[in-house]
Amino acid sequence: MTTVPMHSTLELNAIATQAAKISVIRRDGSSTPLDVTKIRRVVNWACEGLEASPIALEAGLTARLRTGVTTRDIQNNLISCALEMCSPGEPDWRYVAGRLHIWSLWKDTLVSRGYQYGDYARTVFAKVQSQSYDSRILTYTLDELQAASEWINPDWDMDYDYAGAVLLTKRYLLPDELPQEALLTCALLLASVEAPDERLKWAKRFYEAIATRKVSLATPILANLRVPGGSLSSCFIAAMDDNLESIFETITDTARISKNGGGVGVNVSRIRATGSWVMGKPNASGGVIPWIKLLNDTAIAVNQGK
Repeated sequence: MTTVPMHSTLELNAIATQAAKISVIRRDGSSTPLDVTKIRRVVNWACEGLEASPIALEAGLTARLRTGVTTRDIQNNLISCALEMCSPGEPDWRYVAGRLHIWSLWKDTLVSRGYQYGDYARTVFAKVQSQSYDSRILTYTLDELQAASEWINPDWDMDYDYAGAVLLTKRYLLPDELPQEALLTCALLLASVEAPDERLKWAKRFYEAIATRKVSLATPILANLRVPGGSLSSCFIAAMDDNLESIFETITDTARISKNGGGVGVNVSRIRATGSWVMGKPNASGGVIPWIKLLNDTAIAVNQGK
């Protein structure tokens, strides 16, 4: 268990009394006096139900508070403190760090679009208009989207450790999108092919299974299902024939598949061996290695991004 030295507790009390002298910069760029009680509320929330001491976490932050520090810096420092205290004997700190990362995402989203959770239909219409969401989601009526909004449970965002939270936000979420919105949209699209009077029932079952991680979606489905034209297949197999036309056609196909988020396996066994004859000349073939290098370079060059 993490121990908190007596001097750290005294430092906390000193910071609280000096807070009015410290100005912090909010995410919207405005300045405000430091409110230690807000930090404590977030710290207590992040540690709730875990074997992690909120006092120890807050004590690790005190030396980093100064006039001009941003609220994002405070949040990042809390995350760093939590990760520094993580060990095989105290693994819960990784969940504390994950919750703090999610909290930062919530706040960034609030500043960017003006709200967090609570208006899912608004999110859907905005993302369809910006072509971030596939218009198939509008198969559902406004009343249905508002009903689905009631299923969202923000507490399910707290179930990720730090590595999971970072992976989710950086690889799978769209700009100005929250985790439960992404999962709910996937569930609604999966259920959209059901009968109109049954699809909401199935969508709710899908959403709850995905959000509570009873079901894990394949990467292309989680990343691409809700975006226009996204590929939902994880893996593709291609084969090269032993001629230039087939070789470069396969490389082009590989690039297009990679561009849309697919993984590719290529059968190169048909390429003639090193030293084989080419156009009547002996020992002219370089074998499969040059073509494998070209495939590898293509995969690197065609970055799939998020």
